[in-house]
Amino acid sequence: MPKTVRVGVLGAGWGAGLHLEGFHRTEGAEIVAILSRTRTRAEERAAQYGIRLVTDSLDELIDAVDVVSVATPPAAHLEPVLRAVAAGKHILCDKPLAADLESARSIMGAVAASGVRHASGFIWRDDPGLLRMRELLTEGAIGRLVEIHSTCPLGVPQLPATWMYQADEGGGALAQHGSHVIDRARWLVGAEIDRVRGRLAYDVDDAAAPRRFHDITEAFAWARDNDGRTSDAPRVPVTADTGYDFSADFDNGVRARFWEAWHLLGPVEDEVSLYGEDGALQWRGAAGLWLSRPGAQPTRVEVPETVASGANTPREVGLRKWAALAGRFVEAILTGVENGHPTIVDAWQVAAVSDAVRRSHRSGGWEKVA
Repeated sequence: MPKTVRVGVLGAGWGAGLHLEGFHRTEGAEIVAILSRTRTRAEERAAQYGIRLVTDSLDELIDAVDVVSVATPPAAHLEPVLRAVAAGKHILCDKPLAADLESARSIMGAVAASGVRHASGFIWRDDPGLLRMRELLTEGAIGRLVEIHSTCPLGVPQLPATWMYQADEGGGALAQHGSHVIDRARWLVGAEIDRVRGRLAYDVDDAAAPRRFHDITEAFAWARDNDGRTSDAPRVPVTADTGYDFSADFDNGVRARFWEAWHLLGPVEDEVSLYGEDGALQWRGAAGLWLSRPGAQPTRVEVPETVASGANTPREVGLRKWAALAGRFVEAILTGVENGHPTIVDAWQVAAVSDAVRRSHRSGGWEKVA
C-alpha cells in the first residue's frame, strides 16, 4: 500500500490556494503539479509550495498524479473531471459540482461507474462549532429535532463583473455559499431534502467591468475600494441570483427554512438554528455556539479552536477546515476505508436541491427534489 499520494491542482486563484494549503498540511500528500490558464500565477504558486511541474496540458498533469484537485470556476469542472476519472485518478472537485444540472449528472455518473475515490469541497462539516452542535444534537441536548433555519446576510459589497454574477458560469448566491448551506443542513439533520418551495432574489441588474480579474480576491479588493453601484466603468448585465428564500421538508419530517442575501447587512453574517422539542441550538459563526432551554437564559457552549474562543483568526480556522477535508480524503485513498468525508454524491444531492429551488422560483409552488 502506498504511503503517499501525488496531487495535481487545477487552478491558481483564491480557491486553488485553499486546495494547495489543505494538501500542503496533509501527511501522506505531495503536491507535484499545477495547471492554470494564467501561467504566471501557476508559477508563483509552484514556487510557494515547491511544486515541480507547471504545465498547460491537462493530460500531462493527469499522467503525473494520483489525485486531481479541481479548483476552477464551476463551468470548467466537467471536462477535467471526466478525463481524470477515465484515467483512473481520484478526484476532489470543489463546489458547486457544475454550472448546470446535466453536467453535474454527468460527473456523478462518471465517478459512480469508475470506482475512484472522490470528494467535494464542503468544508463546513469540519467547522469546530458545527461539529459540536451536531454532537449535542445527537446526544439529545434539545430533544427531537423539529426545524432547522439558516440565515445569511453576508453584507458583501457590490462586486465588479466576474463569473460569480453569471448564472451560466455557476455563479449566484444559491450556487456559491448556498451549496455549503444546503450540505451542512443535510449533514446536521442526517437526512435528505424531499421538496422545496421558494424564490430567488435578483437585486443587481448590472455590474461594473473595469478590467478582467484573474482571481476572485482581486474582485473583492476592487469592491472594497470602489463603489460598484456608481462606478463609471463599462457595465455588463448580471444574470445570477444574489439571494434566496425557501422552505424545505426533509424526508425524516424535519422542516427547514433557508434565507441568504449577498449584499444585505445583518448582525451575524452566517447563522444556523436547530429547534427541538426540549430546546434550541444556535451557531452564529464568530459569535459562537449557544444553547437555549425552557425557562433559562441562553448559555454559550465553549468550543476550542474557533474564532469565538479567541484561539484563531477567521482565515486560519478556514484553512484548518480545508486541511481536515484533505486529510480525510487522503486517508480514505491510502486505507481504502470510507470515513465520512463529503463526496461527489453529496455534491450531486446539493445540485438536485438547488435545481428544485430554481424550478420552484419559476412555478411558484412546491417542487420535488429529483
